[in-house]
Amino acid sequence: MKSPFISRIIIKNFRNFKELDISLSHKQVLIGENNVGKTNLIRAIQLILDPRLNDEDRQLEESDFYNGLEDPIGNNSEIEIIIEVQGYEHNKTLLAVLSDATISKVPPTLRFTYRYYPVERQDGSKDYTYVIYQGKDETCHFTHRQRKYFNIRVINALRDVESEIKNSKKSPLVELLKEYEFNKNELDTIADDLKVQSNKLLDMDEIQDLIVKMNSRFSKVIGVQPDSELHLETMDFNSNRLLTALKLMMGKNKRPTSETSMGLTNILYISLILLLLEDKTVPSFLSFSQYHSLKDLDDSLILEECYEQTDNGNFKLKDGIPEEDLIVLYKFMDSPNRESKGFTLLALEEPEAHLHPTLQRVIYKDVMYGDASILMTTHSPHITSVAPLDSIVHLRWSSDGTNVNTASEIGLTPREQQDLERYLDVKRGELYFGKGVILVEGIAEEYLVPKFAELLGKPLDLKGILVCNINSTNFSPFIKYLDKLGIPYVCITDGDYYIEVPDPKKSDGSRIRKYGTIRNDDDDDHKIFGYLGNEIVGKMLLGLEKISPDDIVEGDWGEQDTLFSKHGFFISSYTLETEIMQRSASNPISKKRICSTFDELTSGGDTQKKNFKNELETGKYDACLRKIENSDNGIGKGRFAQRFSTRCLKQHIPQYIESAINKIFEKVDE
Repeated sequence: MKSPFISRIIIKNFRNFKELDISLSHKQVLIGENNVGKTNLIRAIQLILDPRLNDEDRQLEESDFYNGLEDPIGNNSEIEIIIEVQGYEHNKTLLAVLSDATISKVPPTLRFTYRYYPVERQDGSKDYTYVIYQGKDETCHFTHRQRKYFNIRVINALRDVESEIKNSKKSPLVELLKEYEFNKNELDTIADDLKVQSNKLLDMDEIQDLIVKMNSRFSKVIGVQPDSELHLETMDFNSNRLLTALKLMMGKNKRPTSETSMGLTNILYISLILLLLEDKTVPSFLSFSQYHSLKDLDDSLILEECYEQTDNGNFKLKDGIPEEDLIVLYKFMDSPNRESKGFTLLALEEPEAHLHPTLQRVIYKDVMYGDASILMTTHSPHITSVAPLDSIVHLRWSSDGTNVNTASEIGLTPREQQDLERYLDVKRGELYFGKGVILVEGIAEEYLVPKFAELLGKPLDLKGILVCNINSTNFSPFIKYLDKLGIPYVCITDGDYYIEVPDPKKSDGSRIRKYGTIRNDDDDDHKIFGYLGNEIVGKMLLGLEKISPDDIVEGDWGEQDTLFSKHGFFISSYTLETEIMQRSASNPISKKRICSTFDELTSGGDTQKKNFKNELETGKYDACLRKIENSDNGIGKGRFAQRFSTRCLKQHIPQYIESAINKIFEKVDE
């Protein structure tokens, strides 16, 4: 059974958030730059659900109001935080305890509200107070009693795991031990046996000798004093403290956790917390007395089907129980389970702390693929690269406060989703971490666009802009996803000019497209030509419903380029390399840089180098490009772009790329 989860959060005037209303699912990963509000979003939930906060912690201050408000106290502004919860209907305890919080039965939904508001004193002055209530009735308070059954546990980013594991009041190990009903008589017997054995230590001659020497030395200092004799005692084996004396050890050599790496200790701590938060409605262990008490109520005999007796006479849950039997067992256990502790949500900040990238992915899968309801913040692309697409919550700063967008209900086809997930996995989730994204179709753009931006005096890192090479012209799933997350983007793609010529294989007047050519004076208006890039982008924008068919002026490529650029698409006439060559036509220095790059990389001889130079001089750029792409030369577009990026000039930058860079800077600054 999956645990309850926060399905919706509404925030008004709290810290980073002016107005917020988002829908969530069972597992969520919060992503955003530093100081954008990820921790504040979790803090808002804590004000309602965290049992570790006292009344004073829940009392806010003027600094907790949204920064954009002018004199919030003087203007009687209010802070409101609302959370809605779903997925609880299988648990009878929550249904009973939190029935007053119900606002919908289809789907079953609970609501909890925190309101911070002004009240007038008797002398006419005002003060601020808060109320936390269930449902829509402000008089129906949500108190510590209900919070025992439904709450949140936060593992902070700045956590001292070693200290918490050692602390008997905070240790998840101690909390796990408390979930068992240990036999008090057994513990007393063990404690007495340990005491007897440890007292034998005091009878050793070495210990007796030390006691004599200590008393002799002490008596010389203080003289004869009543009740001053020294003794040694072994540790206290009180049965009530026996369990808290257990220590976690790790490895074959049983090393204490203090001597293991911080990364492994972090994983251990998070694993224990997850174990602690598991739904315990169906216990994995029953004592002899517990089992037989329940057996008297079991008309279906489901206990006998699902539990087996241990060597000590107790009972443990069998492995491999069929799902239909587990459902019956859950329903049975939920009825007599009068001491249910309800459910705890987990908020985990930056689980990647101190972890190797591989372990980051491992701990993520452990956290996210279990049953517990999770809110996780992260700066790790290694984690986001394996996160489900619909689990992402993206936070982005704006002049009107932090904007929050979720990736639920993206609307991707199964194939689009597979393509996007594979890209994010291979590229380690880099798409999420940019303030803006430049989508490009190939490796050449990936190398050259950042360099072009630098030459224009607009380095991409300055604005947190990423270049993402999708290795195709299938921009559609990326656009859908970026739109959903509210991340600004532009797309750079080739125009791929073509002409239509008679098909030499047919005599019926059929025509075929000829690509890789340069438009010249011979291409009169009566000849058929076009731009594949415009056709692809137009079809894509129609499919995304960003434009209508009437918006596209057929055959007017300039009008199309203007239209498409308004939607973030910047299209060349040919390909990137051809455009760079054209930009160099009247600049000898620019052409020399292109030739020197080719000469360094080609495996051809002097004749080929000379031919390349002559073709570049005479404007036969299509022939130059074929030489770069020719595998026999050992170059390739990617290798050429990589080397050329170290020596290109501002004069090489095509206009469509300069326009795209300017546009993404504008979008990021909005």
